[in-house]
Formats: sequence, C-alpha cells, structure tokens
Amino acid sequence: MIVKIDKLSHEMRGITKIDNKITFIDNTLPGEVVNIKITKQKKNINEGRVISILEESKDREVPICPYYNECGGCNISHINYEKSLLYKKEIVKDIIKRYSNIEVNPEIISDNNKYNYRNKITLRVKNNKLSLIGESPINIDYCYLVNENINKIIKILNTIKLKEVEEVIIKGTTEIMVIIKGNIEEEELKSKLKGNVSSIILNNKKIYGKDYITIKVVDYTYAIYPESFFQVNTNMISKLYDKVSTYAGSGKSLLDLYCGAGTIGIYLSKNFNKIIGIEKNKDAIISANKNKELNNIKNIKFYCKEANQIEKIEEDVLIIDPPRSGLDKITIEKIMLSKVKKIVYVSCNPITLARDLNILKEKYTLKDITLFDMFPNTSHIESICLLEIMRNIWMREYNFLKESMKDLFEISL
Repeated sequence: MIVKIDKLSHEMRGITKIDNKITFIDNTLPGEVVNIKITKQKKNINEGRVISILEESKDREVPICPYYNECGGCNISHINYEKSLLYKKEIVKDIIKRYSNIEVNPEIISDNNKYNYRNKITLRVKNNKLSLIGESPINIDYCYLVNENINKIIKILNTIKLKEVEEVIIKGTTEIMVIIKGNIEEEELKSKLKGNVSSIILNNKKIYGKDYITIKVVDYTYAIYPESFFQVNTNMISKLYDKVSTYAGSGKSLLDLYCGAGTIGIYLSKNFNKIIGIEKNKDAIISANKNKELNNIKNIKFYCKEANQIEKIEEDVLIIDPPRSGLDKITIEKIMLSKVKKIVYVSCNPITLARDLNILKEKYTLKDITLFDMFPNTSHIESICLLEIMRNIWMREYNFLKESMKDLFEISL
C-alpha cells in the first residue's frame, strides 16, 4: 500500500490517513511517499511499517547504528539533528496550546554531541550475550548512545558466561558501577572487571569496590547509588541546572519537591538561606544526604515522604520535578492554596506538563519556557517553565474549587 506521510505525531511517528483512519508509521517523515504494510488494526487507528521509501525527505539521514531498525532506543536517528530539534519545539508548542490554551515559543538548548552522551544503560541477556531491550532482544557489543567507558564494559561482559543473568545495568562516567541480577561466577566477574569499574553489585550485594560512584557537575560532586536516579545526559546537566538557577533566582527559602538525590537543591544552595527537599524514595534520600555531606552543604534538609504529604507550602520559591505522570491532584491543590510566588517546573513529559499548566494558570502566569534536548536521537524532550504568581492574587485567600480541578484532571489526553 502506497501512502504519503502528512505529519509527525507527538512521539515523532509518521501519520497518514487510510480510509479516514489515522495510521502511525515509524521511521518516516512528513512529505515522504512510502510503501507500507498494516501491522495492527484497532477501532480508531492503524499501525504500519515501511516496506520501501519511494520519495525521500531531504531531512532524512542514514542512522549510523546497525541495530536502529530493530532496537527502537534511538528512534529518530533517521532525522537530521537540527531538523529534529525544530520538530521537538513545534510538538511542545502544539501540546501546550492544545491542552492548556497557552501560546509559547520556547528556546531549545542542545549539545554538539548527539552520540555517546548517556551515563546509563539497562541490558538483558540473549544467547549468552548482552542484548538491548526491544520488541525482540538484540545482541550488541556497542551502543552509540552511551559513553565509551560503558561500551568498554559491555565488551568485557560479553566474554563472560552470562546464560543465567537476568539483567545488567551499567552506569557512570569516569567511575563505573555494574549492577547484575541473576547467577554468575563471581570470581571471573571480579577478575575481568577489576581496574575497569569502581563498583560491582550482584543481587543487591556489593561484591567489589565502593557502595557508590560519583559524577562531578561544575563545582559539585554527586554520589550515585545502585537505586539512585540521575540525569542520563551528563554533558547537558550543568546547562539544565543553570537555567533552573536563573529561573529560581535567590531568596530566603526554597522547597524542592520530587528532589531525588538532591542534585538541584545542592546546585542552588548558594542562592537561598534555607532549602527543603522532599522525596518519597528512601534510596534517593540516602543519596541526597550523602551529596549534602560530600559538598559540605549546611542549609539543606531532606525528608522522605510523598510530595502530597506536605502539610502546607510556605517557601518563597518552589521547584517541582515530578515523574512523567506529572503532579497528582492533592499536590497541585496544595500549590494552588499556597502563597508561593514563583514556581520552576521541570518536566520530562510535555502532555502532563500542559495538563498541569492548565490548572496552575488560574493563579500563575507562565513567564518563560526553555526546552533541553537531554535525549538526542530519541523523541523525548525536557522542559523547564518559570511561573510567577499573578499580581495581587497572593494578597487574598485563593478559593480553589475541587470539583473544577477534578474536571481539569479528567481531560482526555
């Protein structure tokens, strides 16, 4: 079946219509004429795959990764990089306009290095070799998205018997941690990796090296434990945090919700007299307190609890960096009832960001938004928003209607 691609979806999949039915086709670009095969048929949509490209877009490039068509990890490597940034920008603009009715024209910040930027990879085992997690596992010796030190470890591990290994996580930059679940010969593992890694964790037990590794960002050193979350693009972290710092400014007090390992709060510690970090993950709080110690920070306190368990918000500035699901109903209600004058919202999902902005706009004005290409060659994008309280609204008690908020949260995305 021959079709012409009309546009890209929010996931940067090609879209066309067949018999008035939207059809998604991976690895295609607007304007391309392609021969496809329908692979899935649902009530309202189809999915298809490309058999051949008959008319190619000038924005198409040949991916350098030999696993590109099978893995899906770098799903937009076929798009010219500069053009992919423009697509991402337009997608975010469209989502925010559609779901919050706010017009934006964000700057997008990127890095020259679109390969070998990731500081973490998760792998499985197939046929006694490490494999990428795709629709079907693909054996690899090299991944173009992760840094060279991680790729070195992948090659070494592929020389060891891995048949009974369930999962391998490799993380780090100059210091590398290897986390393995399953059965493996310990002595051979330590012998092969000794001198190449700083830590080996086998089935939740350290068998070699340190309890944690460190990553340095500008003047700060961060501890990364086995369960710690850390931004995967090391090269872009300082740019991201500098923008958060610019938006947050300085003042007496800062509340950092969903603080993770405390990385943002520590980066901003010179800007505020007092900082409170809230995070539900116990391992992340352990990392946060270790990071506080490593950097000799005295004005931060971290608490292990859900964001929606805070009694009230009294700080001058609020930073929120929620998971992809965005803010929950209780948390956003507490924000709306607070006297916070400035919010910095860090988001990895523009759809839930737009949903939350649609609620927050009743009290706060979106002053600026900046996009960060933290995940080159993928459809993902990081957004940072600066919101400021509307003039005079903080002087009166804000009577937020719960039923109205319920309706807003139930918008179909």
